[in-house]
Amino acid sequence: MKDENLFSETSMSFGEHLEELRKCLFYSIYWIAIGSIGGFIVGSHVVDYIQVPVKKSLERYYSEQTAKRIDTERKKLEEEGYGEEIATVSARFGLVPEEVYIFPGEFQRILERQKQQERKNQTDDDIAAQLFGVDNLSRQKNHRKKQTEAIFGSYDSVHLDEKPIRWLIFRKIADDPKTRTKALGVHEVFAIWIKASLLVGLVLASPMVFYHIWSFIAAGLYPHEKKYVYYFIPVSIGLFIGGALFAFFGVFQYVLDFLFMFNSWMNIDPDPRISEWIGFALMMPLGFGISFQLPLVMFALERVGIFTLKQYLEKWKISVLIIFILSLFLTPGDPTSMMMMGIPLTILFFGGIFFCWLIPRKKGLLDFDEEDKIED
Repeated sequence: MKDENLFSETSMSFGEHLEELRKCLFYSIYWIAIGSIGGFIVGSHVVDYIQVPVKKSLERYYSEQTAKRIDTERKKLEEEGYGEEIATVSARFGLVPEEVYIFPGEFQRILERQKQQERKNQTDDDIAAQLFGVDNLSRQKNHRKKQTEAIFGSYDSVHLDEKPIRWLIFRKIADDPKTRTKALGVHEVFAIWIKASLLVGLVLASPMVFYHIWSFIAAGLYPHEKKYVYYFIPVSIGLFIGGALFAFFGVFQYVLDFLFMFNSWMNIDPDPRISEWIGFALMMPLGFGISFQLPLVMFALERVGIFTLKQYLEKWKISVLIIFILSLFLTPGDPTSMMMMGIPLTILFFGGIFFCWLIPRKKGLLDFDEEDKIED
């Protein structure tokens, strides 16, 4: 017969469990507060860095839109005097066009005023002539004059009744306002800074938070099981940080490109709002970090007897289906992000099975085999 007095060194009353929980929560909040101090210091830099993926996706989106626009209007652009190389140059140097309309008459008046100003500054032309040669300078001036006259007519004629002419001005896509996130409310940027700082504080405090959480779990385990908890604390921290980094560096770009693909398909230009993007950018890494705890959660549930290794192996198909369903709700819902969360979690699920197999659970003192049952 099994001696239940052996439980004496591991038994804890309900009140003692509550006291351990209170300590765990207190110390976790304490370390999060300490980490948030560092978060407030670097919060503005974090906000800038978090915007990098959306800025890159916006630049890629508008580069593709520029190429499509030039290809669609190729014939019209050639009639306006633009060469075939405009598409190649635009893509190579990362330029996007902006339309402006110029009245030829007003443009000529500006040229006339500049011409009068040049006459007053003959000394500058004399210096240029000495440097570059009189003939070369004269040829450059005549060439510019012929180009302008070919488009706007003679300097001596002003046609104020003409229609404005479309003119394409190119700017670097990195400097285009369309590739920047927008803030609509006065308090919005401040709230974003607070959220980003708290997230940084949580990440910085995560080693100590996980330490206290697992210490609380260890308090209710058998002595021979407590040692596993301290082995898995660094694994838990690594999985959390690894999941968050995987979401930021491995998932964001693909998800954004996939979502912007629908903007291109429906001819609706994106205008992302900073609060919406930051909320998405902060919650997704947090969701990935927590979900990556799956193998350790499986191991803990197997240790306490809620599930067994045999059940994990028998129900693996249903488990994988549940993983992908949960991934659908923990991500924006697009196929790309769902797959990029579901596939790693499936691998981690089998990793949890491997942990349970590698470190088999010892039978507790109240676990009876069939032959141990006492017949009435």
